[in-house]
Amino acid sequence: MNKPSFYPNAYAWMLLPFLATLAGFGPSYFLRLTELSLAFHVHGISATLWMLLLVTQPLLYRLDRMSWHRMIGRSTLLLVPVVVISGLVMVHYMLNDPRYPEQVAYRLAFLDFSILVQFVAFYILSLKNIARFEIHARWMICTVFGPFIPAATRLFAWTGIAPSFIISLHMSFIAAELALIILIIDDFRKGGFKWPYPVALAAIAVPHLLMGFIYDWPLWQMVMRAYASL
Repeated sequence: MNKPSFYPNAYAWMLLPFLATLAGFGPSYFLRLTELSLAFHVHGISATLWMLLLVTQPLLYRLDRMSWHRMIGRSTLLLVPVVVISGLVMVHYMLNDPRYPEQVAYRLAFLDFSILVQFVAFYILSLKNIARFEIHARWMICTVFGPFIPAATRLFAWTGIAPSFIISLHMSFIAAELALIILIIDDFRKGGFKWPYPVALAAIAVPHLLMGFIYDWPLWQMVMRAYASL
């Protein structure tokens, strides 16, 4: 028996950020597979699997394949640590990459750390609300913005939609914020207020606002130098 009542087409909507991720990381990852080290592959594959999971899980729910849905859900207990740890390794690589000017590296590291913290927080909140399916699903949807923001930034940059990398970075955050605003309005339209999307909007908007200043903060510079030297 199908379950069409709650986000029946969520799997189709989640295909959009999944495809954006494939396109955004195409030039820097998917088209350079033989040139990159194992660490890049661990992060690239695990993050791609997460995006694919966000397409698969709502589809399994829609088809009432809940035993498969639960089995794949349990696998995230292994997948999420791989995504996060490999993400931390990627930040360390970037901080020690001479191609990145110090200001750029510190700004991007701040955003990467913020995204990883949000990702973990949203995932934990989804687990805590696993018995309240509609809240659980909303928190899981919020985890899409972690991979989506860096992917959209690269997509806007290499396609020429944005005239510079910094503008593409702002555009990717704005795209995520607009998506969350639309989801919040949809909740209100359906007659209720739910916490996940407003919390996610605040969690994304704050680092977006701070990213233009953080690299000048002496304390952040000290923390980044210490992390880079590990």
